[in-house]
Amino acid sequence: MIVCTVGRGLNLPIPNLREIRAGKFRRILVSAVVIFLLISLYFLALHRPPKRGAVELVIKPKTPTSKIAHLLVEKKILSEPYLFQLLVRIKRIDILPGKYRFRRGMSHSEVLNIFLDGPLKRIFMVTMPEGFTIDQIAERIGAKTEINAEEFRQLAKSGTILGIFNYDFLKGNTTPGLEGYLFPKTYIVSEDTTPKQFIDMLLTQFEKEISSLNWSEAEERNLTLHNVITIASLVEREAKVPEEQSLISAVIYNRLNKGMPLQIDATVQYALPRWKPKLSKEDLKIDSPYNTYLHPGLPPGPICNPGLESIRAALNPAQVDYLYYVVTDPEGRHTFTNSYEEFLEAKRRAKSK
Repeated sequence: MIVCTVGRGLNLPIPNLREIRAGKFRRILVSAVVIFLLISLYFLALHRPPKRGAVELVIKPKTPTSKIAHLLVEKKILSEPYLFQLLVRIKRIDILPGKYRFRRGMSHSEVLNIFLDGPLKRIFMVTMPEGFTIDQIAERIGAKTEINAEEFRQLAKSGTILGIFNYDFLKGNTTPGLEGYLFPKTYIVSEDTTPKQFIDMLLTQFEKEISSLNWSEAEERNLTLHNVITIASLVEREAKVPEEQSLISAVIYNRLNKGMPLQIDATVQYALPRWKPKLSKEDLKIDSPYNTYLHPGLPPGPICNPGLESIRAALNPAQVDYLYYVVTDPEGRHTFTNSYEEFLEAKRRAKSK
């Protein structure tokens, strides 16, 4: 160290260029070592030799990359998730849903190559809304899955009469098909799911859903499960807002108790070869057991596949004495009345708006 004296006894050190260069060299050396270690860890992660142990994973549709990464770590396929997420983003890999087969202890490059090759078996997510008919379900699965839509339609429309599906709740079904029992929900199916397997999925879900309901009131009314599901299907098609489901259910029960025809447009729509925005007077004369303008009582069976809330409403109608209802709101709400005169007045007011 060189010391320079300035003024009255003030000693200031003069920097030694050799020490400055040495310190700078040490910092560069440390940085280089850190970078080397990071690069080594990166290539080690990419090319770590695989260990034994096959693992099959099913990646569901719309699963985030972060969740896939943590699943790979959880199953010991990879040791850490973050490099995988980074590489997927950098390489712009689109991970398709489906079934994949890995080994424990794979490198990131091996896992990425498996995803690039695509799944061993593709899977699809398909949603069946409340109120869909068999025909509508067939159209949906034909567009969204690999299931044969026509085979599904034929099987669903004749499953009862052919005795193919053995479920206790179907024993009272007096129709040839399974309308009403194909529970609306979101399902995940694979590319090799058969129409029968898919129908079994829907029926199994129906059995699971209805097991939580109280059927004692239906038994007191001497109603079969088939009767209740038929009423629920009418409620599903007629009610546009949830709060009216139990009210429409009440109207159905009240009219049945009085021996009045139900006169529900939705049953006529079901009898027609195609849905119509508005029924004509001629439509109301169609010769079909589903035409509740001509035939008293319930139709032979459900006219759609109702959701759980409509089934609840069929089991628990509101305690009201309404006999009529008419749409009086743009959102599909109804005005409920006790007399035919009040019904006509409500209908007139709705038309004048």
